[in-house]
Amino acid sequence: MRADAHLEPGCPWWSLSELRVPNVDWCETQQCSWVVEPANTYSNLAYILVGLVLYVLVRRCSSDHLRAFAPAAITVGVASGIYHASYTFVLQILDFVGMYVFLGLLLTLTARRAGWLSAENWRRYFVQGVVGLTGFTVALDFLEVPIQAIVFLMMLVVVVGEVRLQRSATDTSLASLGVAVALLTAAGAFSFLDVTRTWCLPDHPFLQGHAIWHVLSATSLLACFHYYRQFEDQLAGTA
Repeated sequence: MRADAHLEPGCPWWSLSELRVPNVDWCETQQCSWVVEPANTYSNLAYILVGLVLYVLVRRCSSDHLRAFAPAAITVGVASGIYHASYTFVLQILDFVGMYVFLGLLLTLTARRAGWLSAENWRRYFVQGVVGLTGFTVALDFLEVPIQAIVFLMMLVVVVGEVRLQRSATDTSLASLGVAVALLTAAGAFSFLDVTRTWCLPDHPFLQGHAIWHVLSATSLLACFHYYRQFEDQLAGTA
């Protein structure tokens, strides 16, 4: 299905929904430009910055799982940035791929801790999960199901799974996971205020609720890494 909207004269071919509109309309005004949503685009640099910090932090990690945090964070930023620069459904799916890469990493971490995956086979299930969820997302969108719910459910599964696993642990802490959840909750609140137009400054160069979501949720990735780092020996198969 193509969008009915047409480009204004002089607009780049990928801008303003020429490739079919996304399923969500953020507050920020869409520009007739190569970067359709500037604040929502450039705020994704927060994920890339976090990814670079993670590259420094993971250099001495013995677990491949933990070393995957850095490229996963950068993937989220690049994919989301490309989507918001284009404001098209085709590239919105790329945004979901980025989120599935990071959340899929967390889900396989939880499965590893539960003993359901090994240090050798987690990558196969990780890739299969990202590919399967991407296809599922496209199908649900054509059925007009709110696809953002998939991301929320994945986050919920990770948190519930970790809380259950921690019930039997005596020498580890949920504190960093709590910080990550708090940051994501605050980020989600700003994003909700944005999409519902409860707080909306459409032409402001950086005060956009969804852009704030990007910055806060990027910061939460550092807290996630700190949480899982306490299980490094178990994830590496040395404990």
